[in-house]
Amino acid sequence: MKGYLKIMLIALLVLTVLGFALAEEKLTVKPGSEEKPSVKPIKCCIAGKYEGISKDYQNCPYGPKTEKFTMVIEQTECGSAVYGKVINSATGAVKATFDGTVTPIPRSNCCGLIGKAKGVPGSPDEKCVHEVKAKICRSATGKWEVIDGTYNAIAGKCCSGTFSMKQR
Repeated sequence: MKGYLKIMLIALLVLTVLGFALAEEKLTVKPGSEEKPSVKPIKCCIAGKYEGISKDYQNCPYGPKTEKFTMVIEQTECGSAVYGKVINSATGAVKATFDGTVTPIPRSNCCGLIGKAKGVPGSPDEKCVHEVKAKICRSATGKWEVIDGTYNAIAGKCCSGTFSMKQR
């Protein structure tokens, strides 16, 4: 019986050491190896059509308003550069062009979106330039949405405010 117990104890010890060695091997990425860590940042593939609402701050030079808009975002191969246009939902007219960057936010399903929106000639906002910042997150349905976006006037006599939008 003592011999059997001794063999079992040695086998358990060997299995434990092997288990730790294998776990160490899997968790360690050796220098020069092609292996990548298993935790990958989210891809910010946000291209698409969005419906949104903008709300001007109270200090807007023309009086604050709330407006619906459509934003079409384009992106080449899920790269960090994004561009597009902002369309007035009521008239269908393009009111601004947009260009910026999108980057993953670590340990989340979200990306940071930063850029500039410039009014197009002939639109009421033609002299406006806005700095746009937003946190854009992927919902459980796989669609993207902005929950806390801001636009700040940096040129022209224009309004600043907040916006939200959801991918169609």
